[in-house]
Amino acid sequence: MQFGTHQAVGYRHTPVPVHRGDLRYVTVTTLMSRPVLAIAERTVLQDALLALVSGGVRHLAVVDADGRCVGMVTDRMLAAEWAYRPMAFARHTVAMICHDEPPMIDRDATVAAAAKVMRRCGSDAVVVADPDLYPIGVLTSGDIIALLAKPDPERSGDHARA
Repeated sequence: MQFGTHQAVGYRHTPVPVHRGDLRYVTVTTLMSRPVLAIAERTVLQDALLALVSGGVRHLAVVDADGRCVGMVTDRMLAAEWAYRPMAFARHTVAMICHDEPPMIDRDATVAAAAKVMRRCGSDAVVVADPDLYPIGVLTSGDIIALLAKPDPERSGDHARA
């Protein structure tokens, strides 16, 4: 799907039953959200905000002219830019606010490895990319929490306790 300066990048994936367990062995592709919404690095911030709102997402992969991932823009980054420089929102591009080290991980990586990247980058999500750096999904801290909060099938009566 393509509209304006952003597009949804599809990825076919056979769902795998995911059970809470050792995160060293759960791969990011079993939890990631897809398709990922991607925008060009030359997209102005106001159009990035429109993409977030119209797509109902909080994270956008930023891609170069070849469609390879070069970063990620979040709703929080856009809010900070709006608060700091509201008059530049129609002129500044997403490339101008992307971090030098993009929160990105290979599709074969584990959830534990993704959590380490999130921590190192100070991000609540990572873009999952194929070996050629094309974005195929987004893994968020919320996805990890949802996995950890699942009842353990091996323990009867596993309920959340306050």
